[in-house]
Amino acid sequence: LFVRAACARVGARIRAEAAAEMKRPAAEGGAASKKAAPGPQPKLKLLYFDIAGKGEPLRLAMHHAGLEFEDIRLTREEFMTKKTSGELRFGQVPALIVQDGSGVPVTLVQTGAIARYIGKLAPQSELYPDDAIKAAQVDALVDQASDMMCAVMCAKYQDRFGFDGALGGPEGEGTKKVEAALRSEVMPRHFAFFESVLTASASGWIAATDAPSIADFVLGAQFKQLEESTMVDGKALLQTHPKVRAFVEKFHAEASVRDWYAAR
Repeated sequence: LFVRAACARVGARIRAEAAAEMKRPAAEGGAASKKAAPGPQPKLKLLYFDIAGKGEPLRLAMHHAGLEFEDIRLTREEFMTKKTSGELRFGQVPALIVQDGSGVPVTLVQTGAIARYIGKLAPQSELYPDDAIKAAQVDALVDQASDMMCAVMCAKYQDRFGFDGALGGPEGEGTKKVEAALRSEVMPRHFAFFESVLTASASGWIAATDAPSIADFVLGAQFKQLEESTMVDGKALLQTHPKVRAFVEKFHAEASVRDWYAAR
């Protein structure tokens, strides 16, 4: 009985302390404390080519978030020099060079990873949700954008992916079959996925967030580029998927996106 009573007293004290901790003001650093204000912005350098491609959503997202960055547009020769020197992890761009107060630069690669970093670096922008479930939904849409582009990239950059022999180059019979499948089956299927997602979104943003997320920047830029692609007959795809078309228009009407292009 003595042990049981002692345990009860200890349990009551722990519960009381936990309750007091939750009520402690944020300034005291309790469990209910708010996020600390962000420190000085690190220096950012984005390396990509002088085209839209995979670099465009990152440029737009950083501008939207109010982040200062150096927009370095590489020539083919500059890219090859950096690639052969080993400066670029995986030998690819986009790459974001980050230099914080430590003075030691870190190079980030892969569009999705860089986009998430941008969102976390500027939490006030609401580009990347704090909520774990919502963040996972945003991540899934970014990953789905990559899935959508897999066959396009393999057909377009055949030597990089080892398909040049099998497809026969840009004019090869294999390439023609792949492009026909892209137009008739593959891309309509992916656009239908996104049409369904947007139909369910009350806000009109791709992940049903109140404000644009990194998924909107990745897909808003990607759909716009696909619209100009004859390989997938992008104009027809947008015409037959009205929710996707409306999303592209909504994204490019966003003030920060308009400002970015107006300045160029």
